[in-house]
Amino acid sequence: MYHILKMKRIFKTHLMKDSHIIHNWMLMTISLTSLFMLFSCQRTKFQWEPGISAPRNYPVAGYVDFGNAGHGSNTSFQNGWGNTYGAVSSGDIYKEAPKEVYINYYSVVDGKNFEGKVLLPQERIRRLFEKYNLDKKEKSSGNLVVGMAPGGWIRVWFHTIDEKANDLVNIEVAKARLKGYKDNSVGIGLKTKNFETWGNTYLYWQHHGIPYEAWANNEKEYDMYFDLFTPNHDEVEYSYVSEDGTFEQGIGINKKFHQKLPVEFELGWRDKARETFYCSKFIMPKKFKHFIEQKKINTIIFKLEIEDNDQNATLYLVFNNTKEKILRYKNKIPTAEEKKNNDYSYATQVEYFIK
Repeated sequence: MYHILKMKRIFKTHLMKDSHIIHNWMLMTISLTSLFMLFSCQRTKFQWEPGISAPRNYPVAGYVDFGNAGHGSNTSFQNGWGNTYGAVSSGDIYKEAPKEVYINYYSVVDGKNFEGKVLLPQERIRRLFEKYNLDKKEKSSGNLVVGMAPGGWIRVWFHTIDEKANDLVNIEVAKARLKGYKDNSVGIGLKTKNFETWGNTYLYWQHHGIPYEAWANNEKEYDMYFDLFTPNHDEVEYSYVSEDGTFEQGIGINKKFHQKLPVEFELGWRDKARETFYCSKFIMPKKFKHFIEQKKINTIIFKLEIEDNDQNATLYLVFNNTKEKILRYKNKIPTAEEKKNNDYSYATQVEYFIK
């Protein structure tokens, strides 16, 4: 009798263990099935398109290929460092986050071709795609923009619109430098470097050279205000270029921006009678950046005062309750050709106070 009871206890113990194992196995099976279903419901492809960019006044002609999407231009472009050149739809609307990008471009000011592959942080890009909902059908597309600069310097930015903040998102995800070589197959139009071919772009090179360090090291950004409103005049239109070829433009209202220092301005306004339009470019003082760094200025206000003759104006730098003259110049009446091309000449009468 004892042996029979002992065997029953052993059998019951094993049965309980087996039931526990079977229960755990069933739970694990259900969990794995649920996890599989969860991942299968998640999108691995996103709405994005390739983009290309070149510094303002440093034109390139080039091509990029992400493996699942490509974008290029046989004609030169200089849309501004970080700005997207044109609109393009390449391949499927939904694409995987890329692992690398192949780049091939010709830099006019260098007279060289640059070529190579740049590895991309795929997981980080995927997280950005997910964060800004590029896997949703109702969401507008984002961009991976490849910036191609002189010296072989490359940037890749993630661009999209933050719908909650109603603002442009521009995040650098990669930086590299490609090797260059002479390309004899390039057409004479890209090889020729003179005023007849490139106009004000050629003059820009004469004034500013090729600032390779601006692409090697990211330009610092400052809090800026453009206080260009002057009584009795219409709103002042402005555009400017930073050292690395970033291009900014707008209306001179006193609104805060976080941007890079200008090396060249273009200002346009009408006279008090609203009959004559003045517009021209002027170069900022060569020591302007050094002045800002020396004074340790982080918040900058540009203030413009137009004189009674409607044509002369003084640009001021306001900081720490101080008003410092930057320059005084005489704005010009643009030619019909300048208005047509939206490309204005340089002012010839400029007096600098920061030297």
